[in-house]
Amino acid sequence: MKSIIQISLDLTDINEAIDTARIALEAGVDYIVHHTGFDERVGVLAATGRRLSPLDDLKAVVEAVNIPVQAVGGLSIEEAVSTPQYGAPLVVIGAPLAIDSHAFSVASHDLRAVLGEIVRRIHP
Repeated sequence: MKSIIQISLDLTDINEAIDTARIALEAGVDYIVHHTGFDERVGVLAATGRRLSPLDDLKAVVEAVNIPVQAVGGLSIEEAVSTPQYGAPLVVIGAPLAIDSHAFSVASHDLRAVLGEIVRRIHP
C-alpha cells in the first residue's frame, strides 16, 4: 500500500539540478521543486545584472525525471501560467506574485485578484 504522505525535493541553491533530480527520482521522491531562491536571484542580479529564473533550465530538469516538477522563484504571472508548456504541471504562486519582488515582505497589490487571475488562466 502506497503511503498517503508524499515527498518533494526542493532544488534551491543546488548547482547540479539535473543530477540531483535524478538521484531524488532513484531514491523514490514523488515531486521535484525546481526553485530559484530569493537570495540566489538577488545575488546573481547584483553580481551580473542577469535575471535568474527557474525557467532557464526547467525543461532539462523535467526531461531528466518521470515525476511531476514544479517551478518556483520570482516568476511573473505570465511565467507561472507557462510552466505546463515546459512539462511542469504544478504551478507555484510565490514571490513576486504573493510578496514584493524587491523585498521579502507582503506585496502592496491585491493578492486575491492576482490569485484569481492565475486560476482563471490555468482553469479557464
